[in-house]
Amino acid sequence: MKIFTGALKPLVVLAGWAVLAASGSLVWKAAPTVPPRLVRLQEREREREEAERRPDRPDLVQQQEVALTRDPQTGTVPRERLLVAKAQIEQLLLARASQRPAASSLSNANWTEKGPNNIGGRLRALLPDPADATGNIVWAGSVGGGLWKTTNAASAAPTWTQVNDAFGSLAVTALAADPESPDIMYFGTGEGFYNMDAVQGLGIWKSVNHGVSWTHLAATNNSNFYYVQRLTVAPNGHLYAATRSGLWRSTNKGVAWTQVLGTGNGSVVNDFGDVKAAANGTLYAAAGLVFSPNDGIYRSTNNGNSWTRLNTLPGSGLPTSGFERIELACAPSDANRVYAIFQSSSTRGLLDIYRSTNGGNSWQALPKPDDADPDITAADFTRGQGWYDLLLTVSPTDPNTVFVGGVDLFKTSNAGATDAATVSWRQLSHWYAGYGFQFVHADHHTMVFAPGSGTRAYFGNDGGFATTSNATAVTPTITHRNSGLNVTQFFSVAMHPTNVNYFLAGAQDNGTQQLGPLGGLASRDINGGDGAFCFIDEDEPQFQFATYVRSNIYRSSTGGNDVTNGYFFPETISQDNGGSFINPMEYDSKFNVLYFAYGNNQLRRCIRATGPIGNATLGPALSTIALPAGSGVVTHVCMSPNVDNRVYVGTDAGRVIRIDNATGASPTVSTLYSDAFSVSVSCVAVERGTATPNPDQHLLLTLANYGAAVVNVRQSVNGGSTWTAAEGNIPDMPVRWAMFDPAGGTRAMLATELGTWTTDDLAATPVVWAPANTNLANVRVDMLRLRKVDKSVVAATHGRGLFTSNIFAIAPLPVQLVAFTGRATEQGVALSWRTASELNASSFEVERSANGRDFGRLASVKAAGTSTTTRSYAYTDGTAGPGRHSYRLHQLDLDGTAAYSPVVTVEIKEAPAPLFSSAYPNPFDQKLTLQLPQPIGAGFTATLTDARGRTAFSTALRGEGRQLPLAVPARLASGTYLLTVRGAGRQTTQRVQRR
Repeated sequence: MKIFTGALKPLVVLAGWAVLAASGSLVWKAAPTVPPRLVRLQEREREREEAERRPDRPDLVQQQEVALTRDPQTGTVPRERLLVAKAQIEQLLLARASQRPAASSLSNANWTEKGPNNIGGRLRALLPDPADATGNIVWAGSVGGGLWKTTNAASAAPTWTQVNDAFGSLAVTALAADPESPDIMYFGTGEGFYNMDAVQGLGIWKSVNHGVSWTHLAATNNSNFYYVQRLTVAPNGHLYAATRSGLWRSTNKGVAWTQVLGTGNGSVVNDFGDVKAAANGTLYAAAGLVFSPNDGIYRSTNNGNSWTRLNTLPGSGLPTSGFERIELACAPSDANRVYAIFQSSSTRGLLDIYRSTNGGNSWQALPKPDDADPDITAADFTRGQGWYDLLLTVSPTDPNTVFVGGVDLFKTSNAGATDAATVSWRQLSHWYAGYGFQFVHADHHTMVFAPGSGTRAYFGNDGGFATTSNATAVTPTITHRNSGLNVTQFFSVAMHPTNVNYFLAGAQDNGTQQLGPLGGLASRDINGGDGAFCFIDEDEPQFQFATYVRSNIYRSSTGGNDVTNGYFFPETISQDNGGSFINPMEYDSKFNVLYFAYGNNQLRRCIRATGPIGNATLGPALSTIALPAGSGVVTHVCMSPNVDNRVYVGTDAGRVIRIDNATGASPTVSTLYSDAFSVSVSCVAVERGTATPNPDQHLLLTLANYGAAVVNVRQSVNGGSTWTAAEGNIPDMPVRWAMFDPAGGTRAMLATELGTWTTDDLAATPVVWAPANTNLANVRVDMLRLRKVDKSVVAATHGRGLFTSNIFAIAPLPVQLVAFTGRATEQGVALSWRTASELNASSFEVERSANGRDFGRLASVKAAGTSTTTRSYAYTDGTAGPGRHSYRLHQLDLDGTAAYSPVVTVEIKEAPAPLFSSAYPNPFDQKLTLQLPQPIGAGFTATLTDARGRTAFSTALRGEGRQLPLAVPARLASGTYLLTVRGAGRQTTQRVQRR
C-alpha cells in the first residue's frame, strides 16, 4: 500500500531505501528489489509520469494544449480545417507536376525513415480481419500514426505496413467491420480521454473493398465526430459511434447519422466511451468519461430505438455515483453475460468491476485485482489512471474468462462463480518485468481475439502491439511484436554532430529514445516516462542531455552509452516541476549553457552544464532571467548563430524577445515583436549572417494557432525592427518550427500539422510555399534539426517517428531534370527520367543504395549532350531483390563536373507462396484435383470463370491433405476457364481446359 494517496514523486533511490515527497514532507520506505537493467530509472520516471498525468485540474491541462493551437477569435481548435489544407496539398501537387520545379527546389525534399522500428506507440484500436480464419491479418489504429496492417500476426515476427499516410486524420482510435458484409470496414478518429497529448480527429472513414481504399464519411465531418471512442456494428448492420458528443447511429452504412443518446436526449452526459452489441443484438452503451457527472450504462433491446439506464433500476447492484469512465464487454458465447469496469471519480483509478448473468438486469461486484507492485495499491491496478488506460475483454469461447488491464494485465478464469466474492485474479505482467512477471508495456487500451479463437489474442497499449497464442493458459505468454510499426510520437530530436546514424528523440510515454547503438532503425529507451527536449553537445558530443517533463533534466558524460547505477543518463542537472509539461529548451554548445522555460515572465538558465556535478565553482549552476511584465510563458528558445550569448524566446502572449549577454549578471532584454492576438510563438529562426554591427538581420517567427486572421509565418529583414507576413499560401493550420537553408536566407523549411513545407524565395510577394513530403507521412511535425557537417535535416514527427533528408546538401543538376521516378515491375525496378534541357551533359550514372546512404554504381546511360528539347531516359534494375531500394542519378558533364539528383525509393515486396502449385488433369472431364503446397483451412474458395468473365462454378474448399479434388458439375460447358483459389488475403490462378 502507498503511504499516502496524494501526488507521489521519488527524489532519490539509495541503498535499498526510497525518499518520497508528499505534501511538503519526506517519507522513507523500503525500496523493492528490482531487476539489474533500467529499473531504477524507469521506476523514478514512472512515478513522475503518473503524478503528472493524473489530471486533478482538467481545465488547466486542456488549457495548456488548446492554447497552443486554438483560433484566438473563436477559442476553439478547428481541426476540420485540416481537410481543406489536405485538399490544397493535393491541388499543389497536381500543379507541381506540370510546373516542373527546378531540380534544386527544396520542394523536392525526399525523406528517409529513420525509425524507431522496434518501439511502437499508443494503439487504442485493433481489428483482426473477420474474413481471415487464421488470425494473421490484423488492422491497428495508432493515435498519431494512422492505420496499419499486418498479414502475418500469428508468426513469431509479424511485420507491419502503413495503409495510407495521407488520411485527413492519423488519430485512429476505433475500428469495426460489418458482420453482414465483411468487405465493409470503418475506422474512427480522435482520442477523447482528455489526456494532454490527445489528438483530435476528423470523423469516420469507410472501406467497401476490404481495406484496399478508404473514403471519409461526409456526414461525420463535423464537431460531433471529433472524438470517436468506439465503433460497433450490430448484427443487423447498424453502425454505432460512441463519441464525446453522444451516442450516434447510422442505419445506412454511415451515410446519415442520428444521435440516439445525449444530454437532453435520454442521457445525463454527452461523453460516451463505449458501446457493445451482445450476441442476441442487445446493445449496451457506457455514458461517462473522466470529469463527466455520474451517468451509467444504457441498454437497448430494440435496435437502439429506446434505452434504459441500468444504474438506476431497483436492485441493479450498480453504483449511482462516484464514477466517471466505464468500459464494457459482452461474452460472445453467452448473450446474457455482460461485464463492466468503473473508474472512480475521486481517485481517477478503479472503482469496481461488475458482472451480470441476466443481460444487465442485475449486477454483482467482483473482487479487485491486486498488483504485486507495492507502489500500486491493492484496490487500484490502474494506479490512478483508469481515466486514461482501462481494458476489459471476455474470451469469445468462455464467458468465465475475463481479462482486465490498466498499468498491468490480469486474468480470471472463474468469473462465473456463483459466489462473486470467490472470483480470483491472476497477474499476467509487470510494466518493467518486476516481481517475477513477464514484461508487457504499461498503459493498456485494447485486447481482441482472433476470429473464432479463444487462444490467440492481441493487445494494444502505449508500447504498441503484443500477442499471445495461449490465452487459455493459466499465465499466457505475451510478447511485443512491433517490427516496422513506427508510430512513435516524438516531441523533439537531437542529431550527433559527426555520427550520421546517432539520434536522441523525446517520445510520448516512451521516454528519450537513443537510435544508433543497436544498429539499423532500432532504438532503446535511455530516460523513461514522457521524453521531452534533448541535446547533444556539438563540440563535445560525449555530453548529452535528456529531459523528462517540466524542468527534470539529466546528463550523460559518456556519450549515452555507459549505464551507471542503472541509468544511461545518471547525472541530474535540474529536478523540479517548473515550466511547461513538455518544456521548451535550447542548448548553447559553444558556452555549455542550457536555457529553458520556467514560469510566467521567466527564462531559466544553467551555466557550466557540462561541468562536474556538485562542484559549486565549476559545476552546473541554475539561475533565472526575468522577462518584461506581460511576456507570458516561454514557448520557444533559440540561440543566435551569429552573436555569442544572444538568445531569442517566443511566448504564449505572442511576443518575441531578444536577450543579450544572456550568461551575464545583467542580461539586456528587448521585446522585438508583439502579436495582435494572444497566441503562442512556436519558433524563432535566425539566418546565419555577417552584417555589422548586428548580423542577426533576417529572422523568421511562426505561430501554432489556427485562425483566418492569424499570420502563421512572419519575417524581419532588419533584426526585428519591423515584420512582414510571409505565410503566403500556407493553409490555415499550425506551424510548429522553421529553419533557414544553411546556404542562405532566400530559402526555408517549415514543420507543420501536415508535414513539411518549403519555399525557394522568401523575397517574393507573396511568398510561395510548397509541400515537401515525398516519403514523409501526412503527419504533424514538431521539430526540425540540422547537422552542420553534412547539412542533413531531421524531422521529429508526432506519430511516425524520425525522418531525414539531404535536400540542403543536394547541388542542382547541370541539366533541367523535370522527372525522376521508379516503380517495381516483374522484370525489376523500372527507372525513368526526363530532362527539359541539357548542356554539355556526358552521362547519367545510375546508383543504388540499400540503406539510403551508401550508394554504388549500377550502370551508365549516355546523355544527349546539349539539347533544348525534352529528352526521356529509362533503365531497369533487374538485380534488385525484395526490400527497399534507393536510387539516384550521378550526372556527369563533358568538362568533368558532376552533381546528384534527388533520391527515389522503391520497395519490392516478396511474392507470396501460391495457394496451389497445379491443377490436374488438364484438360479435365468432371474431376479436377488441386495440388497444394500445404493443407489449407476454412475460408478458402475455388472459382471457375469463363472467357467472358462470368462465374461458371464456385465452391468452398474443404480437406486436410495436399491433393484436393473438385467435383465440377456435368453441366459445365467445354472450353477454357480461369481457375482461381482465394483465401487469407491472397489468390492464385491457372488456366484450365474442360473437354
